[in-house]
Amino acid sequence: MTDDSRSMENIIAPYLEMEGVAAAALVSTDGLLVASAGGTALGLEALAAYSASIMSSAKGLSEELETEPPRSLALDFPGRTLTLALLNDELLLMLVGKPTRSG
Repeated sequence: MTDDSRSMENIIAPYLEMEGVAAAALVSTDGLLVASAGGTALGLEALAAYSASIMSSAKGLSEELETEPPRSLALDFPGRTLTLALLNDELLLMLVGKPTRSG
């Protein structure tokens, strides 16, 4: 592990202290997992790729709507949430919620 990746992990680790967060990750807009904390049982590489694709689709949708692209997206799945926030033109923050009981 490089010093840069350790530094990025230190930046995102505090998100794990937020109630309900199982994993935090920095993802390139190309879909590569740059750094992560928590969520060892999750397929974070796959989630990173899907998350970048979702943000890209949202950007395309915003162009059709003639508006600015969203800065963040929250997906509320039964039993789990996924929050994405664009940090800059190259990087997004991905927060994966802890499983919840859905009824």
